[in-house]
Amino acid sequence: MERKYAIQGIIGCLLFGIGDWLLGFVDPGKVDGDVFYFISAGHGADYADWKIVVTLVLAVIGVLFFSQGCIHIADYMTSEKDRTGARRVFAFITYPWLTIHFTVTIMVFVYSYMCKNIGETQAALMSQYMDRLFDPFVLLSYFILLVAFADLIIVIARGRTILKKREAFFTPLTWCAVIGLTSMILPESAFSKGLYTFCMNGGMIIWFVREMFRKQEKI
Repeated sequence: MERKYAIQGIIGCLLFGIGDWLLGFVDPGKVDGDVFYFISAGHGADYADWKIVVTLVLAVIGVLFFSQGCIHIADYMTSEKDRTGARRVFAFITYPWLTIHFTVTIMVFVYSYMCKNIGETQAALMSQYMDRLFDPFVLLSYFILLVAFADLIIVIARGRTILKKREAFFTPLTWCAVIGLTSMILPESAFSKGLYTFCMNGGMIIWFVREMFRKQEKI
């Protein structure tokens, strides 16, 4: 992967990540009722509208950079067939990435708006309805991402890339898990909540940074 594509991937993830922190960096007060899991952890009731706007706008801009970084993951494949397949797969994952980001953001916005203008009971009911409606799409999006990055682990481990086989232990999934687990170990706070929300984009950033410097290693 050329350094410029790794940098584009970092920029894209940073733009997504700013939205993650705006969504996640909140005091972890519990919300009563059966509501969307993200809201039940204390997000949404007093959410500023400008945060929603910034989160969505940055995601639209960020995906343009993020997609370039992802597509060029295929550059590591040793055969043209694998490169073609990887380009398609990693170009496609931008859609589930956006789906998760937009779905969570919109659900938080609706809950917040209804809490401030209609009432918490009605907001909780709407959250339950939206959760049932959108949950299959969110779960499918996570599944697609998991399959794509698990496949990357497999092809690296099988020696079908120019990377050393040990790099199978240091894919984006590894760094996402490290950040996510760290957020769970830390005392519950606005920072730990923000870090948890940031884990996907944070994991990608760490991976892209490593790839940015790998160019100098002349693998």
